[in-house]
Amino acid sequence: MKKKLSSLGFGSQRPPDEIHVKVYFLQQGSTIEEATEFFNSYSATLWKARNGLIVRNWKQIAWSWIWYR
Repeated sequence: MKKKLSSLGFGSQRPPDEIHVKVYFLQQGSTIEEATEFFNSYSATLWKARNGLIVRNWKQIAWSWIWYR
């Protein structure tokens, strides 16, 4: 049980908690609005990338989302 709790918010948790996504976006200098848009977008696709594969690390996808906006 401790191992699962200690890994929360590190990027590999799927689906991530929305609060972890918001905190990550704020840490990267983005906004809550962008975090919510990202979270809702990937929730709608069941956390699958454009190629149809399941997102293994949401922080990598979030970084790209922030960088290219």
